[in-house]
Amino acid sequence: MVSCLYNFSYRISHKDYGLLQAASPVQCTENFRQSSVSFKDFCVSVCPEENNLMKIQVSVSGTMTDSVFEKVFTKKVAAAQPLPGFRRIKGGKTPDIPKEVALHLIGPSKVKKETITKIINCTVAEYVRKEGLTASKDLKVQQSYEELEAAFEPGKEFCFDATVHLQ
Repeated sequence: MVSCLYNFSYRISHKDYGLLQAASPVQCTENFRQSSVSFKDFCVSVCPEENNLMKIQVSVSGTMTDSVFEKVFTKKVAAAQPLPGFRRIKGGKTPDIPKEVALHLIGPSKVKKETITKIINCTVAEYVRKEGLTASKDLKVQQSYEELEAAFEPGKEFCFDATVHLQ
């Protein structure tokens, strides 16, 4: 599992989609050579641009999407108020609730939203750290949140495009 060393300022909320800017997917012109860097659970294709900008396309493996989803889901279940129809046992623990029921009661979009945010933050942070780049915390994801949520499914490959500002 990839560990995050620092967090980009990429936050998704229902009120503000300001950091998400719709644009075309990553396309390199013939003047630039597109390179690809592979990590344990994801692969990054890079397309350098002018003005200290770098467009990247990240492909995350199904094992990482499933792992992050399960961690977020477990955290949400533990932090949830007592779920209707299920009592907490001694020690404040929630008994074994069927996953589909708990996901329905908590809200699948809440879990997906946090999972997508964690995946984006962790993969880009890991790429920047491993490549020794100095990047600003201004990260722009090219797809809208609705597109990301529609494309995300735990256990399946997940791809997104982003623009990183180099310093």
